[in-house]
Amino acid sequence: MNIDEKLLKIPNIDLDYFNKLLKESLNGIRVYSVLMSSLELGVFDALKVPKGIDELSKELKCDKKLLLLLCKILCKLKLLSEVDGKFVNTKLSMELLTSDSFYSQKVFMECTRITVDLWMDLTNILKKGAIKRKPDKFFAEKVIHSLAQRSLLGEIQKTVEIVSGLQEFKKARRLLDLGGGHGLYAIAFAKLNPELEAYVFDLPPVVEKTKEYIEKFGCDRVKVIAGNFFSDDIGENYDIVFSSYNPGGKNPYLISKIYSSLNEGGIYINKQVFRDDKEISLLDLEWNLWNFEGIEKDIKIYTFKNDLSFKEYLNKLEEVGFKVQNVVHLDEEMGTKIIIAKKVCKGSIEQIFF
Repeated sequence: MNIDEKLLKIPNIDLDYFNKLLKESLNGIRVYSVLMSSLELGVFDALKVPKGIDELSKELKCDKKLLLLLCKILCKLKLLSEVDGKFVNTKLSMELLTSDSFYSQKVFMECTRITVDLWMDLTNILKKGAIKRKPDKFFAEKVIHSLAQRSLLGEIQKTVEIVSGLQEFKKARRLLDLGGGHGLYAIAFAKLNPELEAYVFDLPPVVEKTKEYIEKFGCDRVKVIAGNFFSDDIGENYDIVFSSYNPGGKNPYLISKIYSSLNEGGIYINKQVFRDDKEISLLDLEWNLWNFEGIEKDIKIYTFKNDLSFKEYLNKLEEVGFKVQNVVHLDEEMGTKIIIAKKVCKGSIEQIFF
């Protein structure tokens, strides 16, 4: 076929799929940019009360025509309402996108820039390799607050409901939140069990931020322990060891350490993402675009070198001396599971409830 014939012939390929792929990709960028610019400008903080475009553009020092278009789009996204020529937040944006709301996601949204920057630098990273980050600095700055904000949208509430329903929790007097970061789980547990003392174990710079949350919620029965759980002693005589997305939560070495720290009959509650049976996804590529210094990741998201698969982890618990009492599937699509295991004499796992 010569060049003239090609000019008059539509390519025999799936053009609808290709065009849809591009359209959805570009629309995602457009919506994300609208959200982030609105946050940076302070649109949602300004519109806690209804305002016309003249007043709003003057307050935010923005071009009136462009700001009007932005507000109209935010209305289509159900983040603003327009009544009698004035714009105001919807309930959704009032709860999630204003700075002083309890459920504010503003810091979390700001931290998504970190992820976007990775993707924008994908070509360079593919050539030079993953970006290196220091775990203490990475978590102690904005990320810990980002994780705290995100967890308030159901993650903490669902997890705490499961744990607080356990008879062992009601009798517990000492709890360790291993790699507990912001400490919101420990704080919630202490609020629900008035006789519980909770300890949040994390890296030294991180627990300084934990103290801020403890002070905010006024919970003097929550203490912090600074250290590295791979190399340092984590304490003893705990009735419960709780772990949520702990980077060591699938590592076989830590199981024995946790077992030794528990009282006889104590329970280990481990919430982790196990994606052994999931196909490779964009999230797996994203996970491998950066690394912690001194820690080697595995190919699947939230996994590190020497991590165990789900079945291997259950077998290792049994080998060390735990009896798995329950496995709660918190999020099937993501692969999030809560494993509840009791410290007993070494023996077989009698029953696992799925």
